[in-house]
Amino acid sequence: MTVQITYDASADAAYILFQANLERGEVVRTEPCDVDIKEGAVILEFDGKGRLAGIEILGASRILPAETLDEAMRF
Repeated sequence: MTVQITYDASADAAYILFQANLERGEVVRTEPCDVDIKEGAVILEFDGKGRLAGIEILGASRILPAETLDEAMRF
């Protein structure tokens, strides 16, 4: 499995993609994680088969290590 991480610094949002061939509209369900994060959120995204497709991280600079964001594809 190839994992791709993207980061939008202006939105301070990161996305971890688990399914390389995921098409637009294939995410059919999102579930916020119940974690105590100040000024941020972690959202799990699932495809039509119930498989985890990706993780959206809002407030990424407060949640992820700086090295991870430095290596992420930028938008």
